[in-house]
Amino acid sequence: RKMPFRLRGLLAMLLLASCASVSVEKMRHVIPPQEGPKKSPDEILVRPFKVTNEALRVDRESKELEEFKTELRDRLARQTADRLKKHVAPARVVAEGETLPRGNVWLVTGEFQRVNQGSRALRSIVGFGAGGTKMDTVVRIYDLSQGEPREFLNFETTGGSNFTQGVLGVLTFPVGGPMAFMSLANAVDGVRSGVTFDTKRTARETTAVLSEYLQKRRALVGKKPIKPKRLGQMPEMLPE
Repeated sequence: RKMPFRLRGLLAMLLLASCASVSVEKMRHVIPPQEGPKKSPDEILVRPFKVTNEALRVDRESKELEEFKTELRDRLARQTADRLKKHVAPARVVAEGETLPRGNVWLVTGEFQRVNQGSRALRSIVGFGAGGTKMDTVVRIYDLSQGEPREFLNFETTGGSNFTQGVLGVLTFPVGGPMAFMSLANAVDGVRSGVTFDTKRTARETTAVLSEYLQKRRALVGKKPIKPKRLGQMPEMLPE
C-alpha cells in the first residue's frame, strides 16, 4: 500500500531538517553595545573551555574520564580557532595559564554546561531522538585592549544529534529516489555523529556570532559574513 501523500511530505521535511545541529540562545551584551569593540581584532585567542565531572554523561571513569575531558576541551578550542581564522580574523589557541597580550585582541573562552554522549547504536538503528547526544556551552568573549580582560559579550549554545532517521526508520518508512539516499545517509550519520561532531557545530556557531557582531558594525574585513542559527530556526548550511 502506498504511503499517503501528506505523510510522505511530512517525512520528507523531517529528513531534510535532520536536526543534528547546534543553536545559539540567550545572547547578552555585558556592556552597552556602543561601548564594546568597534573594529576587527588583530588576533583572537581561544582558551579551552572549563568542564566539570558533573557536566558529563559519558561512559568513562578515572584516567579515561580525565583524558576525555582534555581531548574535549582541546578539540573545541582547536576547531574554533581554525574556523575563526577562515571567517573572522587571525586566531590561535592559548593554554590555561599562558600570559595574555594586550592590544586589539579578543579572547574566546567559556564552560561546558552539559555533555551527553548518547548512544551511537540507538542513533543508527532507531533514530528519531533515540540515543541522541547533547552539548550545551556558555561562550564568553573578552576585549584585551585595556588593563584587564573585559567581557563584552556572552551567549549559550545548545544542541546535538537528536532527530536523524535510523535503520528502523528507513525500513518502516521506505521512500524512493533522492529521499531514499538521504534516509540511508541519515542512518549512517547516526553512527558517525557524536560529541566530536557537536564540538564542530559549536565552533561553527561561535564563529558565526563573532562574524555577525563585526558585520553589524561594518568591521568584518575581507571576509564573507555568516549568521548564527538561533534556537528554533531551521539549520543553515554554514561554510566550512
